[in-house]
Amino acid sequence: MINVVAGAFGFLGALAAHDLATQTLRDLPLRPFAGTCPRCGHARGWLTAACPSCSRRVMREIALALVGLVVAVGFAETIGAAWALIPYLGFLVLTLALGVTDIDAFRIVDRLNLRGTAILAAGLGLAAILDGSAPELGRAALGALAYFAGSNLMFLLAGGKGFGYGDVKLSVQLGLFTAYLSWGTLGWAVLITALGGGLASIVVLAMGMVANARARRVAAGEDTASIREVMKTELPYGPAMILGAWVAIILVGLGAIPIPT
Repeated sequence: MINVVAGAFGFLGALAAHDLATQTLRDLPLRPFAGTCPRCGHARGWLTAACPSCSRRVMREIALALVGLVVAVGFAETIGAAWALIPYLGFLVLTLALGVTDIDAFRIVDRLNLRGTAILAAGLGLAAILDGSAPELGRAALGALAYFAGSNLMFLLAGGKGFGYGDVKLSVQLGLFTAYLSWGTLGWAVLITALGGGLASIVVLAMGMVANARARRVAAGEDTASIREVMKTELPYGPAMILGAWVAIILVGLGAIPIPT
């Protein structure tokens, strides 16, 4: 039963996340379930298959909702019927929204990330108290600090190219929610992120996103950089970090990463 409830929340939460991402990038009031079109900003609602203003069809939103459903069920398998599942589902919605903003605009937006992380941290703290998991909460805080410190080091080594400071700030909530389960979960999240980042580079390039980014720059008269040069500055790394955390958390539920008792 808990999986069904979590799956339904994940599906609907993903639709809300898409709206939050679109509204944030357009500096609109945050109104989940308004069905805001990412192309023109029109609030079309969720009962129409295409935007009446620009005729854009609802495709990505449904795909995102299916992803939310699957990941939410995976989280429920890992957390079970515990209070902590609530902030974990909130974590899913927030990271879905941040993933969309990073793909669409190469930005982990502070408006969502900083406030959302603070709210989720407080929620996880309350859930840990209700679940009697104070030691896990301490480990989660240390994990957030560790991931944040490691991301700062990577930012310095990369010179800000291909890994922005928004990714560094994103690492706080990723470290919090992976280390809450175990140190191994955090370690796997980092490893999967490193592997996924390379794969994402190939996929994104194949989809033409980098080429499109270059075309926008050229059209604006900013520069005529090569695709390789654009990749160093315009390839979103946040989605790989988010995916790494999701997969690591789900692996715990599958028994691939044991939770210390």
